[in-house]
Amino acid sequence: MALIAVTVQAQDADNFFHRGANSYINSQLNLAIQIVDEGLFQHPNDAKLNALKQKLEEEKEKQQQQNQQNQNQEQEQQEQDQQEQNQDQQQENQEQNEEEQQEQEQGEGSEENDPKPEEGKEIDSKEISKEDAEKILKALAQKEKELLKDFKKKKSKDSATHDKDW
Repeated sequence: MALIAVTVQAQDADNFFHRGANSYINSQLNLAIQIVDEGLFQHPNDAKLNALKQKLEEEKEKQQQQNQQNQNQEQEQQEQDQQEQNQDQQQENQEQNEEEQQEQEQGEGSEENDPKPEEGKEIDSKEISKEDAEKILKALAQKEKELLKDFKKKKSKDSATHDKDW
């Protein structure tokens, strides 16, 4: 009878071992550790369960290290992305400042070239030079002539169609 009890106890330990190994193979590391821990609770001196427990703990440690490395890489990537964004923003700000400075310099240069009004006289923004006014008047006169010409052509064509064809 004692022999049968030892055999049943070994089978139980083997059962825990196989269930734990299958869980590990199916990528269920935490479940595998839990099963092996239950087996070791009932069979604390089983060599196969102790060896499997050690391997599972090593694998868990590797996974934790890998997760830590992945987190570090993600953090480094985020920091690098942030640095690039900051550099891009600084470059945009610098370019914008340079453009504004050029515009100011151009504005100052054009003010220097423009004739300055005499003191006491104010320039009305609606005033135009005599030459510009003459150009505008000539353009309007030309446009009026063209319109009159077109109107006369139309009128003569209309009257020609009403003439009798005998």
